[in-house]
Amino acid sequence: MIRSPSTRPDARSAGFLGQIFRRASPPLAPCADDLPTVTPMPMLAALEALAAARGIAQASAALGAALPMTQEALATKLAPLALARIGLEAHWRPLGHRAPDAADLPLVVPLASGGAVLMTGVPGEGQVAVRDAAGEHALPFAALRPLLGGEALHSGPVDPVNGASDAHERDLIRRNPRAWLLGAYLAERRALGQMLLASGLLNLCALAIPLYMRAIYDRVVPNLAIESLWALSIGVTLVLVFELLLKKIKARFVDAVATRVGQAVQHRAVVTVLRARAPTPGMGFGAMLTALRDLEQLSLLVPNAIATFCIDLPFVVLLFALIAAIGGFSVLGPILGAVGLILVGMVCNYALKLASRRASKLIQARSDLTAELTSGWTTIKANHAEGLFEGRWDVISDHLATGNKEVRHWSELPGSASGLLVQLVTVMVVVIGVLQIKAGAMTTGALIAVVLLTGRAMVPVAATVSMFARAYQSLAQFQALAGLLQTEPERDVSDPAVGLAPVHGALGVSGLSHTFTGSSAPSLSGLTFSLREGERVALIGKSGSGKSTLLQLLAGLVPVQDGLITLDGHALERFAIPHLRRHVIYSAQDAMIFEGTVWHNILLGMPEPAAEVVERAIRCSGLDTFIARTAEGYMRQVGPRGAALSGGQRQSLLLARALVRDPAVLLLDEPTASLDIGSEQAVIAGLAEATRGKTLVVATHRLALLEIVDRVIWLEEGRIIADRPKAEVLAQLASQSAPANGKRTPREAA
Repeated sequence: MIRSPSTRPDARSAGFLGQIFRRASPPLAPCADDLPTVTPMPMLAALEALAAARGIAQASAALGAALPMTQEALATKLAPLALARIGLEAHWRPLGHRAPDAADLPLVVPLASGGAVLMTGVPGEGQVAVRDAAGEHALPFAALRPLLGGEALHSGPVDPVNGASDAHERDLIRRNPRAWLLGAYLAERRALGQMLLASGLLNLCALAIPLYMRAIYDRVVPNLAIESLWALSIGVTLVLVFELLLKKIKARFVDAVATRVGQAVQHRAVVTVLRARAPTPGMGFGAMLTALRDLEQLSLLVPNAIATFCIDLPFVVLLFALIAAIGGFSVLGPILGAVGLILVGMVCNYALKLASRRASKLIQARSDLTAELTSGWTTIKANHAEGLFEGRWDVISDHLATGNKEVRHWSELPGSASGLLVQLVTVMVVVIGVLQIKAGAMTTGALIAVVLLTGRAMVPVAATVSMFARAYQSLAQFQALAGLLQTEPERDVSDPAVGLAPVHGALGVSGLSHTFTGSSAPSLSGLTFSLREGERVALIGKSGSGKSTLLQLLAGLVPVQDGLITLDGHALERFAIPHLRRHVIYSAQDAMIFEGTVWHNILLGMPEPAAEVVERAIRCSGLDTFIARTAEGYMRQVGPRGAALSGGQRQSLLLARALVRDPAVLLLDEPTASLDIGSEQAVIAGLAEATRGKTLVVATHRLALLEIVDRVIWLEEGRIIADRPKAEVLAQLASQSAPANGKRTPREAA
């Protein structure tokens, strides 16, 4: 299985003993004058060179598809995920101070100063062949090593029998998120193994104080052996110091595993949302927040649980055996105490599970309400609806307070009960021990040791009960996360027949129908039409006739339920979504404007296009007239959700965002609805220029936009009632301009 994107442990923490005694320092690096000159490549270029070295051509589109990247600056932790797209399994591993073996090459190695190089061969002893931005040349590895980072990317073809491609991993996640999460932890098996070793040594250190006290009471005190006292005290002090170091080392391994797995899970969850084939049902703001809330705590819980079940609980059995060997029947006390703790924990944890599930739903509802309050503040104030939302908030808050109180009660009860049971067990052990001392079966030192061992044995049992309580609290959160991870992903690799061919923009629709979930009537029914390359078409019809739904289907944003949509004769499902997005752009009338600058909102992370494309998009959208009146220009802040812009300015920005991508097919939903008449005429003229030679589909209620189209499709209740050249439809609209006989006016028809 391909590891989820995460960084490997630092080479300095590779060995367990290296956490206590650092290895000898590497040889001194050469002076700066002796360092070779290396021209770094962007990470994406280095991965393309690696793919070419392994005989994989045309890999650039698949490597960077739908990954966070600007100007080829791909994060190193995402490199294994990118290579998985082209059938290569990759892992980051520490880079040593000796030249790599030829069997490990080619290797992608990041430079300490940024960028990366590709090691391709070993031409001679102590030398490596390096490919950088300037070409390929041989360099001494000892002189090159100070310029390199601490890791190298090892790669190879995925095992055709036992390996799993990126698509297979996504299928595994959808089928069984729990198994995938377990696999993410098992991928950290080296760190987990070192954590378990530290846990084992910690448990052995716990025996020091009980055995020390027994020796003091039974040997030192009766004989006043001061030398033995000092020797035993120094020894136990060293053990306690060693125990402190082991605790820190164990905590470091737990944090390292939890951080890496937590980052991988969060990345996978966000990727799942952003690359879902369709909007996830019920996955609103509150559900998303619940799925990712306190994920770090869940990540910490698993390695701690592994240490408890694999080391601490088996060690309890050893402690019980030791108590029986030293104190005989005194072992009955801790055994009965452990059984009592388990029974109390089972009852409390079941009640906690039910309470946590209810509280989790209330937290999700409050998060959704918070999102509505922040995004709809102006609407609430304008409609004097403060009382309505105050009432909703108070009701949810009251129920949530009651639910949290119940959660706290059941989560705190095991701790309180464990404290009581441990004290009762101590009393029981003392009573049994004194009776055995009277019978001559125990010594005073043995009694002290048994009491201390009993307290130590009860700690893992109490910790296990508490861990189950935290696990039940996290169960609702994990269920939300699992639902998120099971979302169907979109296609990220195009069919070879369409991936290499240029997109011209001819669209075809055949028998297209669509019904939204929960709706009793279809939004579209039996639509069939075709658009030639470069044809301009307007969609008209009253609100709710299906215009926006049709545009979203043509853009591939909504999966086709019934019928077929083709682009250049190929079904949309054969296109990778990133490939489709580069050539088919949809601009909704209510598209989101994000907090940041105007320029940031126009590009939205895409590489900056050619200057003439930018200039034409800004001018044709009418955004240049707005920018010319501001001192900040394109660096003006738009505010949260574009609050600092007027309706017309927002619409011009959205149109510029669509035009700057220079698509083959442009789908516009009410692009001039918020513009005044003068601005609308300027934008219409700009659209006529910007869409020359491109396929344009525009949904509109504004008849002025019909000037730039060749054809009009008239929708009514999800069906096409007219599909004719513009002149014929305009004539039909003119003939219906009189409201006689209940006919619609042109404005009502559009």
